[in-house]
Amino acid sequence: MKQMILKLPLRERKKQGIRSSVLQSAKELFQAKGYSAVTVSEIADHADISVKTLFTYFRSKEDLAFQDEIIFCDELIRSILARREEESLFDAFQQFLWKLIQSIDPEILIESLPGFHPWMDSPELEQRYLLLWEHYEVRLADALQLERANHEFDPILRVISGQMISVIRILGSKAFKEYLKPIPIALRHRALEKWLLGSLEMVSGIQGYSKSTQ
Repeated sequence: MKQMILKLPLRERKKQGIRSSVLQSAKELFQAKGYSAVTVSEIADHADISVKTLFTYFRSKEDLAFQDEIIFCDELIRSILARREEESLFDAFQQFLWKLIQSIDPEILIESLPGFHPWMDSPELEQRYLLLWEHYEVRLADALQLERANHEFDPILRVISGQMISVIRILGSKAFKEYLKPIPIALRHRALEKWLLGSLEMVSGIQGYSKSTQ
């Protein structure tokens, strides 16, 4: 990732640096004080920029709270669309999830899973959090429609998208993270893998999906 950034023009590198600094500042403050107790001014001060500059990169404090999930959704869609011609949608989705969980250090497994973060307990974020998963479904379904050169709503693709996102929704939920907490750190990966295998078996019907237009 660092090598890619270094190849960008200086102006773009500066922009990415500011975005990263603002996002990291927001996450640190949300973690320490809770979402409701943090102001945009505090985030800007922490990142050593003005409030006006902050709003040129992020539309709202809410967007800062959910920025990691927006990035994660982008990564999921890119991974799905970049699959090989002979690779099924199901196989690409399964590989994406396996790579995700295998890349996380067991010591920080729970807090590194996508979705719910401690500051999302704020009542102010409840509605946005619920809409997060619908946003995932719509974006993935739209991407699959464009892949098939289909610009009209296809309810089958929405079902396929919903099945995949249902796995991520549980994986990233507060309830699932609470489920993992009592499990010894050394066994959490194994428990997660077992759950993932069972969950993927439940949605394996999406193997019938084809890139080609029917």
